[in-house]
Amino acid sequence: MEVEEPVTALERILVEAYKEEMVDYLNAHPEDFPAAIALAVGDRPRYAWRAAWLVGNGMEAHDPHLRDHVDRLITAMLGKPDGHWRELMKIVMRMRLNDEQEGRLFEMALQHWQDPKKQSSGRWMSFRFMADMVKKYPELAAEVQLVLRPDLVDGLSPGIRRSVSREAKRILGMEVE
Repeated sequence: MEVEEPVTALERILVEAYKEEMVDYLNAHPEDFPAAIALAVGDRPRYAWRAAWLVGNGMEAHDPHLRDHVDRLITAMLGKPDGHWRELMKIVMRMRLNDEQEGRLFEMALQHWQDPKKQSSGRWMSFRFMADMVKKYPELAAEVQLVLRPDLVDGLSPGIRRSVSREAKRILGMEVE
């Protein structure tokens, strides 16, 4: 497999720099934010996950740079590898979502959570979003309780299992073993 060589300064930073340098670069070059978003939602494996991570670490909550890209970010999550999916979820969770976007993302999070083959960290992000929706829409609590079955919780890493248990107790008043 041939490795795609970086062409732009942003691509070069994404593959050659360390975390702090990447964030510093994006802060110093806000004009590259749209290109970072395009890479983050794209299918160029060498850059996509890193760009999503960079956007997530370079953004502010409800970032105006991302306001017009929320639907694109949500749609891009479909079919992405676990780590990339998780980074896109982190971005979207920090944005203000309309009812339709919340509904789409809730369904996606529910599906992601219910796949025990997915990485624990991505499933945790799914559960966190579902928990946020239960806080906002308490009528969703019963649906979330149904998917806290042992077969979906037992395979999580110990730390994430504890976090899910703590959050379930807080929002649902239920113990998760």
